[in-house]
Amino acid sequence: MIIYLVRHAESTGNISPSFNGREDVPLSENGMRQAELLGTFFKDKKLNKIYTSMLGRTIQTADCALPGLKDTFINEENLNEINGGDWEGRDYEDIFKLWGDEFQKWRELPHLAQPPNGENLYDVQKRAVKALNDIVLENPSDSSIAIFSHGAVIKTLIAYIRNLPLEEVKDIAWYENSSVTEIIYEDGKYNLGFYDNHDHLPDHIKTVANSDWGKTEKQTCRY
Repeated sequence: MIIYLVRHAESTGNISPSFNGREDVPLSENGMRQAELLGTFFKDKKLNKIYTSMLGRTIQTADCALPGLKDTFINEENLNEINGGDWEGRDYEDIFKLWGDEFQKWRELPHLAQPPNGENLYDVQKRAVKALNDIVLENPSDSSIAIFSHGAVIKTLIAYIRNLPLEEVKDIAWYENSSVTEIIYEDGKYNLGFYDNHDHLPDHIKTVANSDWGKTEKQTCRY
């Protein structure tokens, strides 16, 4: 089985100074263009099933990349982005004022962070792995599957597939918006093929690559 794990295209939340986990923010204008170009990756792929999270930005991304197939999408709650609890929708400056120590953990040691009234990364990984395993179980072994999800979900899945402890999730770079990662499931095991593939995007519309934090992170992350 081949699984194409896709991070949603750029949302308005990706370019705002606020925490957007379960906030149902739409794609930005640039994100819509990214999603359309993602269609060139899938142009020669025959997909048996298409899964998205329940959040609009993954559904929009899939709809732009795979037009005409929206009615076939399977919306899976366990693919949703992290629930940031009381941080949701708040500016980072406000979060630092109210929960400085905990938010600093999110920045530096994210596996130890616990958003108040929200999820931690162990919660996210548990449900994300369940979603992945359920998808594998409900499809034939020769299937090609597309899964449209979110940054934190993808990070925890990559850690799981690479057999990394969650404390190393900080060393996994945030994948580019609308990037594709190939997961190969064979003989009861997951393996990574290519990952963070965003060759379909021209440089000037990439989100992570053109951000100051993204440039720094790509230089310091191990994975």
